[in-house]
Amino acid sequence: MNPINTENNASYNFVAPSIPEDADKKTEVMFPTAEVVSPTISSNKADAPVRRQKTIVKLGTLSAATTLTLAPEPANLNVGAMVAVNWTSDGTARAVTVKVGADTVATLSGTASTKVTKQLMWDGESFLAV
Repeated sequence: MNPINTENNASYNFVAPSIPEDADKKTEVMFPTAEVVSPTISSNKADAPVRRQKTIVKLGTLSAATTLTLAPEPANLNVGAMVAVNWTSDGTARAVTVKVGADTVATLSGTASTKVTKQLMWDGESFLAV
């Protein structure tokens, strides 16, 4: 792949950090692509894949507390991958419980009649609310 934009001849290069502990090590970095997913909510539950470094999960307007189960693909994620969960509560503040498998990793609070976005970060094994 050529890091030069052939339309305007701009060059883009990756700059590695200078971390002594990384000397003589090969560090792999995932290309920072993003994806928006809009899972179907059924019985106040939804499932969403997480296969990119940035994922936006749009739940729409919630009329009840909802459980969102994330399905991370660890082979496609580096530590620090982010998930943004976005929803609007109806006239009542609606919470979103986030799970990875059977484990609850976060309970995200909503605000009545308001659009909310909350973030989670991949720690290499699961997601942490940030």
